[in-house]
Amino acid sequence: MQKIMRKLNAYASDKRGSSAVEFAVGAPVLLIGLIIVTDVGLAVSDRMNLDQSVRAGAEFAMNNVEDETTLEDMVKSAATGAYGDQLNDINSSEIPDVDVTKTCECPDAGGVAVACDVLCTGELPPSIYYDFAATKDYQGIFIPNFTMATEMKVQVR
Repeated sequence: MQKIMRKLNAYASDKRGSSAVEFAVGAPVLLIGLIIVTDVGLAVSDRMNLDQSVRAGAEFAMNNVEDETTLEDMVKSAATGAYGDQLNDINSSEIPDVDVTKTCECPDAGGVAVACDVLCTGELPPSIYYDFAATKDYQGIFIPNFTMATEMKVQVR
């Protein structure tokens, strides 16, 4: 019995290999943490790209591009780097859903929509606004899938 106890004591006091055991326990935790941080970083990057794409669409609207379909295409182009027929080459999950709405309001009656081709009080033309709304699904590695959404309203006149 003493012989067995001495061997157990020798085995318990032996420090060789303890670093390998610590690494075997700690490495998976650190690796999972790294993947989660990378996943969150990719989601933030996608959200920033979506915001920038909507701002690019608003810039096009301020440069007298008045067709809502063209503005939607410009936002999609800014988000993907492709335009027109080239969007067919892009993975459909990379293309955001974009909606552009044109509204007009008289300066003296803010918040009340009017026809864009009528004159307001004092023979003033109505102010023109474009509402941009874009959504995109994010498919995470560890974080759950979610939908990113951004909106912007720009006055062009």
